[in-house]
Amino acid sequence: MSTNRIKRSVPFVCLLSLGVVSGLAETLPPENDPMLEWHRPVDANAFVTTMGNNHDSVIFYEPETEYPYKLIVSHTPEVAHLWRAKTFSWSSEDWELVSDQYKIGNHYEYDDGVKVDGTYYIYEGGQVFTYSGPLEDASGKWEVAGNFPKRQCDDLGVYYEDGLFHIFGEHGHFPHGPDGTSLAHFTSKTGLGDWTLVNAKAVDPNPDGGNRYGVGDATIEKVGDYYYIFCDRESPGSPYKVTGWRSRSLFEPFEYLGKTITPRSTEVDDWDNYRIQDPDIQYIPELGRYAITCNMMDKDGNPGGNFPGVKGGGTRVIGVFYSGEPE
Repeated sequence: MSTNRIKRSVPFVCLLSLGVVSGLAETLPPENDPMLEWHRPVDANAFVTTMGNNHDSVIFYEPETEYPYKLIVSHTPEVAHLWRAKTFSWSSEDWELVSDQYKIGNHYEYDDGVKVDGTYYIYEGGQVFTYSGPLEDASGKWEVAGNFPKRQCDDLGVYYEDGLFHIFGEHGHFPHGPDGTSLAHFTSKTGLGDWTLVNAKAVDPNPDGGNRYGVGDATIEKVGDYYYIFCDRESPGSPYKVTGWRSRSLFEPFEYLGKTITPRSTEVDDWDNYRIQDPDIQYIPELGRYAITCNMMDKDGNPGGNFPGVKGGGTRVIGVFYSGEPE
């Protein structure tokens, strides 16, 4: 979700790989929405497996630059990793590692980011970090320029359109895990403060009340006439998976579409055998489809290894998923 979010909408007619014609999704019931269709481009779709604990990626797409794709991957509380590529690929072998000591702030992870009028905004832990200039030159130069209401809107996704910053983040107490019982929607003209609550339950997985489901870590994109949110969902005894939601307006509640990306819990020798979470979406023009990067977690340490920061011998790596049916 984290690109130049300046009112960029990709119509369904562009998604020829999905077999969808323009406007068809307007008449489809939620369970048949084409944005529910996601697949692994290869069986072992881990972006990189040799860089230790990787999670919470943020994608930027800048078609005017030599390296249009930038990927920030959280690593430790001290540093992140910055990658770049001239063409998109699910594998780090086709990307250049700019820095494995990329300094933004003192956070273990970073929620989301957006670029507006030449300035980057990254959100985490109630703080808004900004930088103006090439991302490659930003390490150690990010400034804490603003804040957001962390207690009401945490682990958020950000979207920019028509002069407004929109954030959707965890809201309410989910007693079975670290998520919220809904996603709250706030807006700001600056993206740095003066946030206005639009709807505390813009995404509500518990419409009948209670706290059976927790949600968080949103990413937002407009496709055709709909805005889509992809976010984590968990419930007691059921680890994270990614679910999809849609609305015709950012100012209206989002309707539930269904599960979009799920772990392969029965295949213990895969990187994604336990949970998949923290999606970030980006349209890839040369592929004619969307890509989502996610955290993938292998719980039993097979095929993983010693990943510092992950308990029990498990692993966390970034995995890439493509929209539509496999080619």
